[in-house]
Amino acid sequence: MSNIFSENILWSIGTIIVLFGVLAAHRLASHRNKQGHFRAKASAFESTIKRELSEIYPVASNWPENIDGYLRSKFPTLQAAVSQFSETLTKRDKVAFNKVWFIYRLGHDGREIDQQCYHQYMGFSSPDKPYKDPKESFHENVSRLLSYAKQT
Repeated sequence: MSNIFSENILWSIGTIIVLFGVLAAHRLASHRNKQGHFRAKASAFESTIKRELSEIYPVASNWPENIDGYLRSKFPTLQAAVSQFSETLTKRDKVAFNKVWFIYRLGHDGREIDQQCYHQYMGFSSPDKPYKDPKESFHENVSRLLSYAKQT
């Protein structure tokens, strides 16, 4: 009994090349689809953040007296945007993004059990830590969040 592949070597090589081409085209189309989905979610995320925080980001032109109340009122919309956007991130990026979101909401010394605590934006100072402008901290934290939407 003869082997069909050894008798038709050119046909076998051609079949393998065609299968490889189909697989490559599928992978490319899948990658482009994921990229388009990411771009759409990233654009929606970025526009939501900028719209909701327009008075205080990127320029703190109208910093509220009660920043805690202001940010708490914006939290539900921001949380929805964050959760929708984070679905498009890789596992590694999602872990880093969640840490940045945690720092935005709770500061570097926040507790996991809290949902939001914006003391880092209230301008408190302590003798053991140097004073940092709350507007500067806020700008850095929001910029870090938005940096994930810039990835391609």
